[in-house]
Amino acid sequence: MFELLLNYFSLSRILIQLKNPKISLFSFFDKKCIISQNARIERMVILRDTKVQDYSYIGHSSNFLRTNIGKFCSISRNVNCGLPSHPTHFISTSPIFFSPNNSTGTNWVKGDKLYDDLPSPINIGNDVWIGMNVSITSGINIGDGAVIAAHSVVTKDVPPYSIVGGVPAKILKYRFSSDIINQLQKSEWWNKPDQYLKDNLSNFQHNIDHLDDMKIS
Repeated sequence: MFELLLNYFSLSRILIQLKNPKISLFSFFDKKCIISQNARIERMVILRDTKVQDYSYIGHSSNFLRTNIGKFCSISRNVNCGLPSHPTHFISTSPIFFSPNNSTGTNWVKGDKLYDDLPSPINIGNDVWIGMNVSITSGINIGDGAVIAAHSVVTKDVPPYSIVGGVPAKILKYRFSSDIINQLQKSEWWNKPDQYLKDNLSNFQHNIDHLDDMKIS
């Protein structure tokens, strides 16, 4: 937390804030973060070693660690992604026994940390919708176009354009047929120039029931 506070008052933070006023003054992120000028970060969001790409937004009181977030993602409030781990094969899981700087506020360990509690990186694709109060464990890959229902705990990779939910989260259904999913991924519309998307805005404003309904390529 000290590093987050230190960066909060840094010149680099001020410059990022000036370039993107959609980043709340009451959010916190470290120097390892990369935040698009087109992204939106709401209040009390904590980002560490995280990348947020174009037109994605993160709802208030969310916490992300070592996460890559693609474009056009809709992330609700109270989402936790990439939580630190604890040793399960030590006598105790308490960080007081393995980390000099830990949540107990007491330092018994001298020197280096004895257990690597950093989570493996998490990758969230493009156009992903994550409901409120979702937790995503370390090393997970979320496919493009996926939907994660509110209050879910994601412990396994999520396929593109699937809808998952529950504790642990399971596939409930897919948003489209396999043909449509393949065409959507092939198009990579999220990488198109802004002007192309604006010119084709009407194609994003109706139901896609059949492959012929898609007007993008």
